Amino acid sequence: MALSKVDTTNMLTGTRVLQVVQASLSVSVSTTSATFVTTGFTATLPSLSSTSSKVVCTLAGGRTSYNDGAVNPNRMCVTLFSSIGGATAADIMPTAVFSNPDLINAGPGYSWGHAGCFLYSPSTVSSVAITPYFRVPNDDGTPFFNHLTASGEGSDIPATVTLTLMEIGA
Repeated sequence: MALSKVDTTNMLTGTRVLQVVQASLSVSVSTTSATFVTTGFTATLPSLSSTSSKVVCTLAGGRTSYNDGAVNPNRMCVTLFSSIGGATAADIMPTAVFSNPDLINAGPGYSWGHAGCFLYSPSTVSSVAITPYFRVPNDDGTPFFNHLTASGEGSDIPATVTLTLMEIGA
């Protein structure tokens, strides 16, 4: 059966990407902290066009790892913090973390890269700065948010985590 008409009643109209910024992390970062600590990189939208704008936050790439063979699995929770207009950063995902991977002790300890999106509604026209934070739940090892070197390797293996922010507006 051929499609004769597309029903556009529930489709968004006039929505568009207004601006895009990126930040990258290409160094190793690990923690043993049970509270969230910064990853050390931030993407900032200089200002938003409207208080009704949404921000799509995408975290991708890199290479997670662990550094504690005595704990299996090592665990890591990742969340996003936002600073609006230069104010103190706050967790924008307090009820559900961005990701919560188990880093299984099986071989060299590398697991996967980061992959995920979050739709944020900051309700401001000020600058919006997003920083990934991470922690170790339940004292479960020493996870790496990004890890460049495996034991026994003579040189670093390139691994880059990228945070992309897109302002979406009408």
